[in-house]
Amino acid sequence: MSKHDAQSGFSAVELLISLFIAVAFIAAGYQLYGAIVKDGGDARMRARANDIAYDNLRSYTPQATNPCTTVTPNPTPAIPSPSELPPNATISVTFSCPYGASDPVTKLSVTVLYGTPQQEVTHAIFVK
Repeated sequence: MSKHDAQSGFSAVELLISLFIAVAFIAAGYQLYGAIVKDGGDARMRARANDIAYDNLRSYTPQATNPCTTVTPNPTPAIPSPSELPPNATISVTFSCPYGASDPVTKLSVTVLYGTPQQEVTHAIFVK
C-alpha cells in the first residue's frame, strides 16, 4: 500500500466554514438593502412634504399685507390630491409680524407635518 500525502478537493470542514462566511455576507447584504429601501422611502416622503410647503409659500407670498397684519386673507392652505400627500399630512400657513404691526415686514411660514412618528418641514420667508 502506498500513502497519499496530496489532498484532492475540499474537506467537509472547509466547505462548512465557507458556507458560514457566505451566509454572513448574504445576511449583511439583506440588512443593508432593507436600510436603503427604508431611507429611500423616508427621503421620498420628505421631498413631497418639502414640495407642498414650498408651493404653498409661493402661493401665499402675494397675500402678505403692508403694514403687517397677522390675519390672512385665505387661511386655508392649498392641499394637493391625496395621492401626492405623504401619510398623515397636515399643512398650516402662518402670517406673523416679527417687528411689530406698524412695520412693513411680514413673516410667512408654511409647516407640513407628516408620517408616523410626526416629522416636520417648514419653509418661511420675510415679505415686504
